[in-house]
Amino acid sequence: MSEQTGGTLTFLFSDVEGSTRMLREFGDDYPAVQARQQSVLSATFLDHGGRVVDSQGDSFFVAFTRPRDAVLAAVAAQQALGAERWPPRLEVRVRMGIHSGPVELAGERYVGLAVHRAARICAAGHGGQVLLSHASVTLLEDEEHALAGIEFRDLGESQLKDFQRPVRLYQVIAARLADEFPPPRAASPSALPAVRASDADRERAVSALREHTAAGRLTLEEFSQRAESAYAARTFEELEPIGRDLPADPTAEQRRRPKRFTAAIFANTVRTGRWRLPRFGFALVLLGDVDLDLRQAELEDAVTTITAIVLLGNIDVYVPEGIEVDFGGLGIFGHRREFGRDVPAVPGTPLVRVRIFSLFGTADLWRVPAAWVGRPFREVIKALRRDPQGELPPPEGEADT
Repeated sequence: MSEQTGGTLTFLFSDVEGSTRMLREFGDDYPAVQARQQSVLSATFLDHGGRVVDSQGDSFFVAFTRPRDAVLAAVAAQQALGAERWPPRLEVRVRMGIHSGPVELAGERYVGLAVHRAARICAAGHGGQVLLSHASVTLLEDEEHALAGIEFRDLGESQLKDFQRPVRLYQVIAARLADEFPPPRAASPSALPAVRASDADRERAVSALREHTAAGRLTLEEFSQRAESAYAARTFEELEPIGRDLPADPTAEQRRRPKRFTAAIFANTVRTGRWRLPRFGFALVLLGDVDLDLRQAELEDAVTTITAIVLLGNIDVYVPEGIEVDFGGLGIFGHRREFGRDVPAVPGTPLVRVRIFSLFGTADLWRVPAAWVGRPFREVIKALRRDPQGELPPPEGEADT
């Protein structure tokens, strides 16, 4: 078994159903039964590449690199428990829950919302049952050969304790496993407490947003908005929707070719909309005008440098408010100005370096508030020139009447 660090992992929780009752009924004979159950499960989980993170009493917390290994381990463990010869009148029934998601390794412990969700999925099950989250099932779509003879029965959505949004659960169906159980145990929405999010939880959410931005799923503007919401979140219920529409694994191939060079020679050039910003970009302006709109740009790296040479021309750069920008360079017979509020950057935000070298040229940086999403940058220029600290009027038709 290879050592598992942070990232997207699959977690399995197990728990013996009715263990307290069995301890009362069988007294001194139960510790031997408990030890045998632990031995069977521990050996099975290790044989399938699992890392036993914690084992207390009748419960196991196991981490797997691949979701298929977790499923195979759960099936093998249930089959092994079913084949054991237990004392008369005693039936050891273990419920198991499996979920995949991003976590971080803190010492010897895994930290992340995915761990809590896997534990709640286990608690929703019944003795002898293996429950699986929709996130794990999605990752198993191409594992038909490895999981031959194993099926997943859709049980619909269930409300888990401490989670506001229901989760779709599946039951693992395999040979020598019981397949008839009551509905999953669900928490009443009215009984759900608001689970407080820690600073570390908020930092993990922003770190994931940053990775999705580098992968091209979020623009600078979208990152700024979501990161601000993440740092303002006080509970998991407020934090979870921020990345709900993003996959669990932030890594992805680039979806667009980066635009490394922009030129305007006796012309006007505009880059706007969704375009990929390279780690190093270059612009040349000669008796022309260039507009670089970074509000919906996709980043290739957490640090981006744009170098521009302006000769008898002008360049305007538009960035979302709250993005860290280092705006500098050298100008001879011209100007370099900044418009908009220079608000403190959101921690962990990407850094955009802009270096302007001009001769009889001008350069302007426009910091655009997030509330002005979708507004044409020509309209933004007009508003910020009127009042750099002002508000942009609502679009026509949206003003109060």
